[in-house]
Amino acid sequence: MVDMHVHSWWSDGDRSVKELVQMAEEKGIQGIVICDHDTFSGASEVKEAALETGYPVSLGIEISCMDPVSRKQVHILGYGLDEAGQRKIDAYCRPIRESMQSAVKKSIEALENAGYPVTVSEVEALAGPGGGIYKQMVMEILIQKGCCKELYGSLYKELFKTGRDGQPPIARLTPQYGDPIEAVRQIRMAGGAPVLAHPGQYDNFDLVPALVQAGLLGIEAYHPKNDVEELKRAVELAEQYGLQMTGGSDFHGRFGEGEVLGQDWVMHNPF
Repeated sequence: MVDMHVHSWWSDGDRSVKELVQMAEEKGIQGIVICDHDTFSGASEVKEAALETGYPVSLGIEISCMDPVSRKQVHILGYGLDEAGQRKIDAYCRPIRESMQSAVKKSIEALENAGYPVTVSEVEALAGPGGGIYKQMVMEILIQKGCCKELYGSLYKELFKTGRDGQPPIARLTPQYGDPIEAVRQIRMAGGAPVLAHPGQYDNFDLVPALVQAGLLGIEAYHPKNDVEELKRAVELAEQYGLQMTGGSDFHGRFGEGEVLGQDWVMHNPF
């Protein structure tokens, strides 16, 4: 049993790779793949953990994209990249990563100007060794300050998603996302296997034919945010286009939405 979608403290997870390996071993999970957002910064720690423990932990990536037509977010997972391939994809993701960090800082400044008790330095103090900051960390500070009790509750939606009284959300993120077609192409050219992440979360099913034409090799059928009907649709698309089906928990620890490590795994890693 392999969990192919796990986040570490190198992006918006709350645990080191070694801690994740220990958790996975205790749960009897036979392998995990670290897929942090837009970065391979954790490569050295993944390699070190694998050598020290002998546990099959490997490294992938999750690239933040947006369909330029529908304006829906699309996340593309990349697996099986060697060190040279990782360097190529890391360079491709650098503008996305830098834009995301800039957008989060602007969101924090907008919240501070609106009277919310949060500063960039406070959020940066929650960052992992890669230094990345994310909206979950902003919400963690607001919880600590007594503004709300949960990460993804009504305040999160008001600040980042829906706004109040018809006004735009104060902290909506507007980073430069990648193009999903180009992300798939880049992963293939770098020698990796591109997979469409959690298609049910952003309703990306209609994009599958174009992604397949660009070189898509898999679809994340088993994911906590894919309901029964979305799982069925993912399986049908996999069969129609000859895609590998993958699964993963999308585990983030305390920065997640209650996912459990090993949840929605598959029996093997096809890549």
